[in-house]
Formats: sequence, structure tokens, C-alpha cells
Amino acid sequence: MSVTQGPVRVVKPRDLADWPVFAGLARFFWGCAALLMAVVAGFFILVTVMNSADSEGWRSPWPILRTPVTQLAVAAVVLGGLYFAPGFRRLARTTRLALLGPLACAVPVFVVLWSCAVAA
Repeated sequence: MSVTQGPVRVVKPRDLADWPVFAGLARFFWGCAALLMAVVAGFFILVTVMNSADSEGWRSPWPILRTPVTQLAVAAVVLGGLYFAPGFRRLARTTRLALLGPLACAVPVFVVLWSCAVAA
């Protein structure tokens, strides 16, 4: 004779460290990242326009923009991969965003520094 234990209760995993401070940190870091990205994009647009207005005639902007575009694509893949990593996935969404925010802020700074190093 078997004993039934009743229906199985499925419990959702508790969001680890889902505190309001992480929402504020996420907004701050991603706001800084957006502002830095806008400044970097404006810088590269200005450089491209100045290069195109050169007296030798119109040149393709792709050699100038290839390095930052490639770096931003790689950064997007890395940040996306970290966001969905299994160990990272157990954290709350706001906590993940707050932890990835400083990395997202570092990407535009790295793009400018790398472009200046390559141009030198």
C-alpha cells in the first residue's frame, strides 16, 4: 500500500537581493552609460564629418568607424552573455543590471582610448 502525499507544490525561486537600492544603482549606471555612449557617438560622427570634408574629396568613413563598431558589438555580446549566464541568472533582474552597469560605463571609455591608441 502506498501513501499519497498530496499535490506537489511548485515554489518560484525567490529573487536574491531584490532591494530598491539596486534599482537606483541600475538607473544611475545605465544612465551614465547612455550619456557616455552619446558623447562617444557624437565624437566619432564629428571625426567622420571632418575627415569627409577633407580637401582631397570624399573618403569612406568605414576605416574610422570599424574599430568602435566592432568593439561595441563585442561588448554587447559579452554583456548579453553575462546577463543570461546561469550563475548570474539566479539574481534578481535589477541586481543583474546594477552589476553590469559599471561594465557598460567602461565600454565607451575603452572605445575612445583604444581608438586614440590605434590612431597614434
